[in-house]
Amino acid sequence: NDVSWVSELTWQYRCVFDCPGSSNDDEDPILIFRGVDTFADIQVNNQTILHTSNAFRIYTIPVSTLHENNELVITFSSPTIEGKKLEEEYGEMPVWNGDSSRVYVRKPQFQYGWDWGPDLNTVGFESVELINDRYYVDDFFVRYELNEALDVADISFEVEFLFHPGDVEVSIELRDGDERLIDTVHGNTDSKQRICLSYTLDHVKLWYPKNQGSPHLYKITVLVNGKVKSTKQIGFRKVELIQTPEASGRTFYFKINGEPIQILGTNWIPAHSFSSALTHQDYQEWMDLIFNGGYNLIRIWGGGQYENDFLYTLCDEAGIMIWQDFVFACGIYPEVIIPSVTQEVTDQLRRLRNHCSIIIYAGNNEDYQIAESQHRDTNNPNQFPVKVIYEDIIPKKISDLCNFTPYQYGSPYSDPWHKSSDPTIGDLHQWNVWHGTHEPYQKWLKLSGRFVSEFGMLSLPSFTILSKYINESQLYPDSELINFHNKAAGGVETLNKYVWDNFPRPDDTLSLEKWIYLTQLMQSEALSMAYRYWRWNWLDYKTGGIIVWQLNDCWPSVSWSTVDFMKIPKLSYYGIKREIKDVVVGCYRKKIVNEGIPQNMQVVFDNSYSLDVWGFGAGQNLTLEIDFYDDKGEFYHSEVFHNLTFIDNQVNTILEDQKLPQLHEHTILSLKLVKGDDIIARSSDWPQPLKKLSWSNFNSSVNLTYVGNGMVELSTTKPIKGLEIYFKHTNYLLNDNAIDLFPNDTQIIHIENFNETDLRNINYRHLGTI
Repeated sequence: NDVSWVSELTWQYRCVFDCPGSSNDDEDPILIFRGVDTFADIQVNNQTILHTSNAFRIYTIPVSTLHENNELVITFSSPTIEGKKLEEEYGEMPVWNGDSSRVYVRKPQFQYGWDWGPDLNTVGFESVELINDRYYVDDFFVRYELNEALDVADISFEVEFLFHPGDVEVSIELRDGDERLIDTVHGNTDSKQRICLSYTLDHVKLWYPKNQGSPHLYKITVLVNGKVKSTKQIGFRKVELIQTPEASGRTFYFKINGEPIQILGTNWIPAHSFSSALTHQDYQEWMDLIFNGGYNLIRIWGGGQYENDFLYTLCDEAGIMIWQDFVFACGIYPEVIIPSVTQEVTDQLRRLRNHCSIIIYAGNNEDYQIAESQHRDTNNPNQFPVKVIYEDIIPKKISDLCNFTPYQYGSPYSDPWHKSSDPTIGDLHQWNVWHGTHEPYQKWLKLSGRFVSEFGMLSLPSFTILSKYINESQLYPDSELINFHNKAAGGVETLNKYVWDNFPRPDDTLSLEKWIYLTQLMQSEALSMAYRYWRWNWLDYKTGGIIVWQLNDCWPSVSWSTVDFMKIPKLSYYGIKREIKDVVVGCYRKKIVNEGIPQNMQVVFDNSYSLDVWGFGAGQNLTLEIDFYDDKGEFYHSEVFHNLTFIDNQVNTILEDQKLPQLHEHTILSLKLVKGDDIIARSSDWPQPLKKLSWSNFNSSVNLTYVGNGMVELSTTKPIKGLEIYFKHTNYLLNDNAIDLFPNDTQIIHIENFNETDLRNINYRHLGTI
């Protein structure tokens, strides 16, 4: 609040630069401006060369007045004030989040404030580059088409120069690791400063997503008169979005290189309110968290920005797929922006189109949804002015400029005849848990959709981050400053509701550390349960993808993130990680209903439950062990299933609607999938909500034993729920946490840079100790 005045002033950047000798005597040097945010007047040597009004444009401006010493001045008008002027001229439009004038301003929309971030409306620029090299390559695109067998690529190398290079030799070098596949493919430019070179690549090594194969990349270099001018990494892949009509709706899942793949992803928002503060190291650390967390896709959300080139490169290299929104969010945008947006779309597609990790574009985030909430006809351009952007301009640009990449008009979106909230068609933002009807998260299975691209649960961040950014006097639950960092409407009350709907209230005073633990454990339970049940829905492609809201924060927030602003994983990060491993086992219990007995008499006559058990992975001669514990944590029964075979990339059904007389309402289940002497997957199922149990019966101690190489063995004598390992003054990186631990089943966690002497610094808590 104390710095909000910054966005209402005029700011000026000024520098002096030299103009070195040019290799181009025929044409004026060019200045390239990237990311000018937003309304700017740009002068060189007191002459105006450019007025800008779109932070997502890339401007190339010839400059004829350059000398040995030159002055560049960029004067930024207030985006807040300029947006208000446009709104006053053209009229107010409906929005969710932020000031309504933001829809007139082409800049990151989250900077106006969102339900997880502050109002910090910035100005500035990404980069300015002076070009006077006549052989400068402005754009280099590798257009290709794969044959039916996906082993031969017909390639067109499209090279575009910033200037007309004249009589010049252009050659392409293609390398596969150390092997040079093309020595040279020669050509000359045409009158449009472009050249297209053709080549057929046999025995193509395809790019595959994480866990489906190798993300193979070729290095392709453009040489002009023998000198390197541009280099890119290119992956060849075939993407299909399968939408097959069924009795109820249509499927919505992807095939990559002909193989179906269930998306197990996370939503990405800008990782800092001030994007210039992010370094390549920051992006690398975030990518490590994404990759090690088990995700195979990130959705770059439409209320943020087209991301830094380095993030896309990291995704290409790691095999992390990208769902890319165009940057419109939660608003009905005005017709006046259409000309500027048309150029924006061209600029950004030319920048992004070589990245093989992008497997789908979507026109916006929730713009159809807000139009529907306003009872507007989204098929009527008078009521939905930028329909032409989403349904005409963007898809045509993608078709013209890109290799084939699926596109849909928005997220969520169904089709012209169904609401965007229809769970049987298209993708779904499932917010009836937390928002909407405030459903219990135990109902995730009934709340599923064809492709769930948003759902979430809020929690507090780590004590480390709160103690860094909040005064010590405010470090207690429900303090004014902690609540200030919770930007969600009704966020404090809703968070309290979900915690106390699921957990028993402690008898003693609730400390901030305990409150953080309870909110994070509740979030972990909610999100991991969603992944468990919706992975099960991969059967018959009922649910083709799951993308949690959200991975990260842009500031120290009480939010839906699974990793906080300081890159410290919350407990939900580990809960999700366990559910999306390659090899998993899961179960679902339900009460058996006897049709002949009235509903209000069911509990009297029958307390039986059935069990579904399934798994993912590949293997033979597997064994499933299920241990049963009563509501005091005492073991009383086990079931064992031998000679199981799992087939990869499909739901492997072990038990289907199996009635088990020993299974009751308060039974705790421990499941272990065993191959030989090794436990290769674990799961558990507890009575829901968890407050049904008397947790004083589960106040068990945990034995911790250092076993070398940073590994600690955990064991217990009674079932333990949500075992968190933590350290008071140091943040170690753990490979697992928030574990359900059972008797006679030791688990080992790895702690980075940890040795035996550090064992004395370990602390733990679990639900039975709260």
